[in-house]
Amino acid sequence: MMPIIFTRKERGHIFCINGAIMDPKSLQVCAYCGTSTQEARYCCNACEILDQQVRPLPVLSEQENTYGYLDKDEFRRLYLHPQQEDFNYLFFAEGLHCSSCVHLLEKLPQFYEGIANARVNFGQSTVAVQLAPEASLAQAAHVIAELGYKPTPLAAQDNLAERYKKENRAFLMRIAVAGFCAGNTMLFVIPVYAGLAGTWATVFNWISFALFLPILFFSAVPFYRGAWNSLKYKVINVDLPIAIAMLSGFALSTYNLIRDDGAIYYDSTASFMFFILSARYLLKRVQQNYLSPSRMKSFFQTEKYLRLNGEESQTIPWSSVKTGDVLKIHQNQTLPADCELISDQATLDMSLFNGESLPKVFSSGMILFAGTRSLDHNVLVRVERSFAQSKLGLLFAQLDQGALQKSQFIALTDKLAQKLIMVVFSIAILFFLIYMNVNTTEAFNRSLALIVLACPCALAFGSPLTFGLALKKAQKNGVLLKDATTLERILKVKNIFFDKTGTLTEGSLSLSHSEPPVISSRTQGIILSLEAASYHPIAFALRHAWPSAQRPDKVESIQEILGHGVRGRIDGKNYEIRHLSESTHEDETAIEVLEDGKSLCRLYFLDALREDSPSAVTRLQKQGYHCHLLSGDKKSRVHQAALACGISRDNAHGELFPEDKKEILALYKDTCMIGDGANDSLSLQAADVGIAVKGSVDLSLNSADVYFTRGGLAPLFDLFNLAHQTRQVLIRNLSISLIYNSIGGILALTGFINPMMAAILMPISSIIIILSSLWGLR
Repeated sequence: MMPIIFTRKERGHIFCINGAIMDPKSLQVCAYCGTSTQEARYCCNACEILDQQVRPLPVLSEQENTYGYLDKDEFRRLYLHPQQEDFNYLFFAEGLHCSSCVHLLEKLPQFYEGIANARVNFGQSTVAVQLAPEASLAQAAHVIAELGYKPTPLAAQDNLAERYKKENRAFLMRIAVAGFCAGNTMLFVIPVYAGLAGTWATVFNWISFALFLPILFFSAVPFYRGAWNSLKYKVINVDLPIAIAMLSGFALSTYNLIRDDGAIYYDSTASFMFFILSARYLLKRVQQNYLSPSRMKSFFQTEKYLRLNGEESQTIPWSSVKTGDVLKIHQNQTLPADCELISDQATLDMSLFNGESLPKVFSSGMILFAGTRSLDHNVLVRVERSFAQSKLGLLFAQLDQGALQKSQFIALTDKLAQKLIMVVFSIAILFFLIYMNVNTTEAFNRSLALIVLACPCALAFGSPLTFGLALKKAQKNGVLLKDATTLERILKVKNIFFDKTGTLTEGSLSLSHSEPPVISSRTQGIILSLEAASYHPIAFALRHAWPSAQRPDKVESIQEILGHGVRGRIDGKNYEIRHLSESTHEDETAIEVLEDGKSLCRLYFLDALREDSPSAVTRLQKQGYHCHLLSGDKKSRVHQAALACGISRDNAHGELFPEDKKEILALYKDTCMIGDGANDSLSLQAADVGIAVKGSVDLSLNSADVYFTRGGLAPLFDLFNLAHQTRQVLIRNLSISLIYNSIGGILALTGFINPMMAAILMPISSIIIILSSLWGLR
């Protein structure tokens, strides 16, 4: 059977479940996986085979289904994720431990047609499903359970840490039982190995038999489930050879015990089960700590907040912050939720939200977003929405679910792991059949040692671990990646396209000059009062320019007209701030302030070129990249910016509409577009890699692959360096796994490694891969 990889559509290509590229122009679709078939019923032989194997499970009634309660309205509402675009229900799948589990669970739509799509997050052990409105949530849970995993539906506010604790506790219980039984078994077999014979030897062997039963019926249960799924759904996984090896050892030992002749393997079988369980627990813990992006933890894990209740105050962790709490935010603290500003004024670092390095000044009553950082002391806020309900929280939840989307390298290692399991298992069986004529005991020991030692867990585990660490490192460097596949695509980029505003320029306005040159404090206060609740860049620039101006007590009939300006009435007079088309320089933005229709003053704002833009472009060109400038701004401003940065005039294009930028990008291959996440959404989607450096982070990542949470182009070089580091670690880990398994397999077959040593050595390959990944992405 061909190995199952994935189905996806990416960058204009359609991939079948076995990784084959299909023709996107075909109008026919595969009867099994839905990809283009070029007039055929199936797109490939693998689909035809799988269509015969995978059949929908019968839909159970509410009385028959253990999870029938999930279809009640109150439970459906509780577990619904309405803010997520690509899934609406999320399950924690206990027992998910390898790539084969991922393959099986992502075929959920084939087992129940009510599931439109299923995506597994291996790091978090979760399955995100897109359930049709009329479909049964209980049936979806039943199907997951039938596949061998314990499903627990998760609400938006649920904490996965509690699920991890429960699963880890159960795992540790199985390890403890296996360790106790294996250790005590060794005590009884040592006298037998030392020469004890007769009745006492038989008694001690029967005690070993009794001690092995808890392992057989309790500790080894997860391996039975995996092995049964492997046979039932014809998906090879590592649980099958482990279960067969253990049951073979037990059966052969029991047979020899009953006939009182031959070797007994209870001690070695029990010991290797203990070590295998321990190794799997180690991988599970690493998976939880490193493969789960858990982005919000990195922001708030050590944060504590001061909650005010009248004259009393209490220090609480970020996880205890609730809607309605009044918090006192200290300088450099990150807001744990969307909050209303109670203090008169606050200066915030908005770089996480808009990529701008300059701070923003907010007025009382304005909403401050979760993830922003206070630059003032003792700022009072009232929590409006918890972090999980905030824009940033919903975005992080979505990114965490899609972070470890299968890349080509992960698909390759999955495929190699599947083949390696089949090859190792086949060699072990063939060797046993041939060598049993020489020495049956030695044939069994060597075959068992081969299966245990050459287990490809580290091979399948290494790539997701490396990408998980890369995602965490990227976030620390101010780079938010939608998924790990970007790290592969960025290495192929040859042409880099820049938007001007906010990319090569600061992206935020600053007050340049005014007419008259000096603005009275009274006029400053009136202007600030009119702009007090505005989120327009000009309003932020004014609050930054005049932080100490005194504002009038009351503003009446205030009105902000999008694209025009602000109006209001103060002390019986009508005031208006409106956009001014003329300016002294082409690269300036101007406004005019009117009092009862008469001009009070004119203010001019400038978006200056970033200090690092020229050097960054020069550095990219020296590295062999072709740099281009695309902008909707006037051609004169675009050419001026291109000249300052060293970009060829032929590669600088101005006065472009979004559709024009997209058409220019289509003329080139291996492209990267860097621009505003909102205004440049079309070109960001059209590029092979889209990078947003400005705009709302949640809106930007709808169209871009990457978002820079700090200003300038330094994060771009961090992204390139990280991509190269990741590739080096992936290649090194793959080489280590293959060499280790090859050498270990040869030593096992030649008798230098027995099953006990194999069980001890097996986790070492995983530890080496973990250390290699941690060191390579430190």
